[in-house]
Amino acid sequence: MVRMKNEDELERQPVPTPAAGAGKDHGVRLAMAVLILVVIAVVMVRLKAAPVPLERDEGEYALMGQLILEGVAPYREAGNMKLPGTYYAYAAILALFGQTITGIHVGLMVVNLLTAGILFLIASRLLGRVEAALAVAAFLIMSVDLSVLGLFAHATHFVIMFGLAGVWLLQESSGSKREVLLLWGAGLCLGLAVLMKQSGALFALFGCLWVLFDGRRTGSWKRSLVRSGVLACGIVLPYAAFLVVTVVRGTFDRFWFWTVDYAQSYVSLVGYGLGLELFRVGIVPIIRSNPAIWSMAPVGMIGLCVAKGSRRTGLFLITFFLFSFLAVCPGLYFRQHYFVQILPAVALGAGAALRIPRGLFARVTRRPLTAEAVVFLAIAAFSLTGILSMWHGLSTLTPEQFSRSVYGSNPFPESVAVAEYIAKNTGAEERIAVLGSEPQIYFYAHRRPATEHIYMYGLMEPQPFALRMQEALVAQVEKSEPQFIVLVLVSTSWLQRGVSEKKVFGWMRGYLNTYYQAVMTAEIQSDRTVWSVDEDVRTSQGRRGSSRLIVYRRKPADSSHNREGGSGLVRRPAGWGSDSYRGAFKSTQHLPGGR
Repeated sequence: MVRMKNEDELERQPVPTPAAGAGKDHGVRLAMAVLILVVIAVVMVRLKAAPVPLERDEGEYALMGQLILEGVAPYREAGNMKLPGTYYAYAAILALFGQTITGIHVGLMVVNLLTAGILFLIASRLLGRVEAALAVAAFLIMSVDLSVLGLFAHATHFVIMFGLAGVWLLQESSGSKREVLLLWGAGLCLGLAVLMKQSGALFALFGCLWVLFDGRRTGSWKRSLVRSGVLACGIVLPYAAFLVVTVVRGTFDRFWFWTVDYAQSYVSLVGYGLGLELFRVGIVPIIRSNPAIWSMAPVGMIGLCVAKGSRRTGLFLITFFLFSFLAVCPGLYFRQHYFVQILPAVALGAGAALRIPRGLFARVTRRPLTAEAVVFLAIAAFSLTGILSMWHGLSTLTPEQFSRSVYGSNPFPESVAVAEYIAKNTGAEERIAVLGSEPQIYFYAHRRPATEHIYMYGLMEPQPFALRMQEALVAQVEKSEPQFIVLVLVSTSWLQRGVSEKKVFGWMRGYLNTYYQAVMTAEIQSDRTVWSVDEDVRTSQGRRGSSRLIVYRRKPADSSHNREGGSGLVRRPAGWGSDSYRGAFKSTQHLPGGR
């Protein structure tokens, strides 16, 4: 990362031509013009997609951010394995842009553009301004693509923003009079990348190793160790500070369970064979979406490594790519949005590859500007086709229809209407329960959860805490006695396995039949959603096996069916008989695993 004046200056020299200075100026203008065109296209697509309903991860982050703004500490009333950085980032977005779907996606657009700006600063120093412009354009094109679910505000967008900020500050620290301060700032940014999501640790590790590498190259190991120590102090600070917060606010045990104990079980569920298949399924459509960029990336990295005077830059790009790839790998799940973390490294490689055609054209023609125009316009035209196709889809479909085209029968559009119904029929202080993995319903309704388990996945996974988590959900819901319970009969909201614990399903049958009545249903069909409300629910006949949401309302206290007692799963008060498990309510007959 330390700047080597002779080598770095050589790498950024323009290709020798009779009019090298003029060609360079015109090349920079053309590069910036193409970059501005891409920025405009990406902003237009993101603004068009801003009203598209939130998906599950976004719903989780939005709920957590909403709770933070209400003064609730993370992990106190809702939990998940992710570290809290993205929760606080969402809280900032909600405070700045409003607690709406559009506000969240506008916040993502700002994060995406900030990330692009930081990437430009890094690439300009490594490659030059012309190549940096192409690299940033490539990043923006890839990061908005549906192959990585780029229109949705996942934690990985925040990881790379802080990770790249740390890398840039490492660059700036080289030879600076404020070296210690900049190194500490770099460590702080890399530490925030970790706090956004555990995979950010790979970017922090990259920073530490590169500082040590510089020490070996310069021969000053003592200085390198001091610099590494300063960087490491900055990296651990955000996590250490949050640990102190959890102790002060009394949430340390919950935080540790979710982010350490349960997280360790979660990442050990996928074997290497399945992981390799998941990687193949994930990476192929991503490469197919932007083949020109992905083809250029290895050419650029390898080309710099073999070219005289640019090997250090090539080594930097390859090492950064390797650690970015490793950030995609934890757990071997290889979900689409995980690949967002590798996009900056791929974009830098693509930018580096521009040197090859620029040098070739410059040697065979006296019109380097024409050569650059051909290269830039060809790449931009080829890569922008995906954005134009996405724009067409967003223009011809409603936000709800676009969500359905991306996520199939997942109940993301229906969650909005369900939450509105609940919000109109509950007080602001009442709690609700969602028996399914749809935390966005809590956010839309602006109602706190009756259980900390906002996802059902952990309850279904073959991990040692599954039964304990089911029992905790039962106890928390029974204690809260929520006015409304939403039952999500969608397979992707549970991901039940044959070996999954099933006690929670027996409890749901008895509890819902005894204490609740259905007041609203949404049956998700291939071309529409069939709604039934209040009296119509009693006569509606849903198709067996169909994807549905059922909203239950608690029966009046004087109802003959509303007997005293609980589920029997966690506690069994006097008078609670085994017959309460029988004769399940008609609308619960298709519960996942309910046999």
